[in-house]
Amino acid sequence: MYTIYQIQSGDTLENIASRLDILPDEIKRLNGLTDSTLRPGGFLIIPANSGSVSETGDQSYIVKKGDNMYQIARQYQVDYPFLLAYNGLTEKDYIYPGEEVLIPSKNARVYFTEEGDTLADVSQNLGTTVDDLMKKNPDLFLAKEQIIRY
Repeated sequence: MYTIYQIQSGDTLENIASRLDILPDEIKRLNGLTDSTLRPGGFLIIPANSGSVSETGDQSYIVKKGDNMYQIARQYQVDYPFLLAYNGLTEKDYIYPGEEVLIPSKNARVYFTEEGDTLADVSQNLGTTVDDLMKKNPDLFLAKEQIIRY
């Protein structure tokens, strides 16, 4: 899972990374940054630190040398394309030792947002309420392909 960080005046990749316990290069990779220039008011995608088992029942797996997403999906009996999407990855993305991969719980019910989605439309389509969606997804911001648990 990911969270959104709003860039404040005076922020640098290094001080954000240090404060959030992540490598600056990981922030750059996740956000497609080619340099370290940040604009106050802008937003960064940051991996949520979930520990070994999150409140949603997801497990975290720390990548080891030689691992790949297909192997991890087989090991945890998770659909490979779903595991990629769940972690915001594509087949072309690399994973590196020390990175965290979220393994969805067996009963995970998720929706991937689409361009133009609204909370009202999504909650109605999923047969739930906006309040319930917000409780289960505190970092909800409705960007394209965001994961919503329901």
